[in-house]
Amino acid sequence: MNETVSREFEDEISLSDLFELLRKYALLVLLAAVFATALAFVVSAREPKVYRATAKVIVSFESTARAASEVVIEPPPLDLSTYQEVARSPEVLEQALGRPLDPETLARVTQRYRIDTMEGRRSGVLLLRVEAEAPDRAAAAANRWAEALLAWEQERALGTIQRQKKALSAQLAALEGELANLDPKSERYLSLALLKAQIQQKYDQLEVLEAGTQPRLHLLEPARPPAESVRPRPLLNAALAGTLTAFLAVFLAFFKEAVSPYLRDPEEAARLSGLPVLAEFPRMPPRPGVELPHETALFLKTGLKPSLLADDPSIVLVTSTVEGEGKTSVALALAHALAQEGKPTLLVDADLRVPALQERLRLPQGPGLLQALSTLEDTARQIAPNLYAITCSAPPHDPAEILGQHFKGWIRFHSERRAYRYIVIDSAPLLPVVDTLALAPHATALLLVASEGKTSKKNLTTAVGILQNIGVRPTGLVMNRVRNPSTVFVGGYGYGYGNGKRKRRVRA
Repeated sequence: MNETVSREFEDEISLSDLFELLRKYALLVLLAAVFATALAFVVSAREPKVYRATAKVIVSFESTARAASEVVIEPPPLDLSTYQEVARSPEVLEQALGRPLDPETLARVTQRYRIDTMEGRRSGVLLLRVEAEAPDRAAAAANRWAEALLAWEQERALGTIQRQKKALSAQLAALEGELANLDPKSERYLSLALLKAQIQQKYDQLEVLEAGTQPRLHLLEPARPPAESVRPRPLLNAALAGTLTAFLAVFLAFFKEAVSPYLRDPEEAARLSGLPVLAEFPRMPPRPGVELPHETALFLKTGLKPSLLADDPSIVLVTSTVEGEGKTSVALALAHALAQEGKPTLLVDADLRVPALQERLRLPQGPGLLQALSTLEDTARQIAPNLYAITCSAPPHDPAEILGQHFKGWIRFHSERRAYRYIVIDSAPLLPVVDTLALAPHATALLLVASEGKTSKKNLTTAVGILQNIGVRPTGLVMNRVRNPSTVFVGGYGYGYGNGKRKRRVRA
């Protein structure tokens, strides 16, 4: 990333710039937010309703014995995270659903079966939440899940004892069958009877242990059918979508301005070009016949006057980087301001490729700049008090060659004649053609017109470099179409340009 782009991100944005940026994109941001809000509401409202039921299971971390003399046998305690894993295990979920689960089905089920925990010092609570498309189904599924988890805990607490009782019970049944076939007075009978009594004693002990064994999980609160659905929530989704879209739109607007290849404001133009901004003309309504504000032109004249004291006549060259930046309008407004001093002022249309002044001023066909250059005749026509204009009615074949051969002699002629105090020249843009390079060395002052939001930053620095390469330093910048100028007036303008021959013209 080059230095110019890096600086763009380092620029500070004032509060007025921020307000202006928000105002500029306010309608687009509002439309985007409204569209996102409406779309989110419609989409959410069409989704099927989902209900969530919760069964609560309490987990005891300490012994449940009420007195020291009470014998209670409990399984080793497990932490809540272990119980969470058990509740989500295939064994418990399969028991809750009553069917085996393949991996794909298990993944779908775990999205609807979720577990949260609340932990205290002596106990904790497992919140078994199940989502379904009907309230009754959600409550029933949550209760079955809780029952499956309690059954697993019951098995963990009593499993070993019950298995031992089952084995001893089988042994007792076998001994009873064998004893029934023996003589009660025989030694074999007495031996087996003693063994049976011992096994019965162990069995009775296991029953005592079983009666005193308590699981660590108990159902605290069964799930009940929920009254309201948890999804969708159209109003909430619509509000979130609208808010996020508005923030995203504002961010994109800032990003667009930050990385825009075009001039953001006069300060940026001055920094990139190294030139002072002599005037800021506001953005005007695109209506035919509306001129640039006269007050701003007077401000431009005041800033330019110190550069015009040495030469008589003083030649002011007005150019731009490319087409459509308003140089013709600036030249016309400046010429009117200079003529108001009461000194003869000449306005020359030297943009021979796309001459615009004759149509702009609504002048009839007549002798123009081409005849003046070739014959040194004064073909100017008066258009206002102390203001005269030389126009061009049709583009010549080779404008650059004509200006290069004849313009210097024409300047010498007017310097000797001194019929005009100021000569304002509207010349061709710098980058598309070389015509202006033949005029620039003879100018007393050179104004470079740039348009906010339209003039490329690269074009501006390139144009200044081209002029410096031929030994010409522009006197200053004139900013056009400024959204927030230092002083706001009323007016309007426009310009059209084609390369080499007339292609189009935009009436201003």
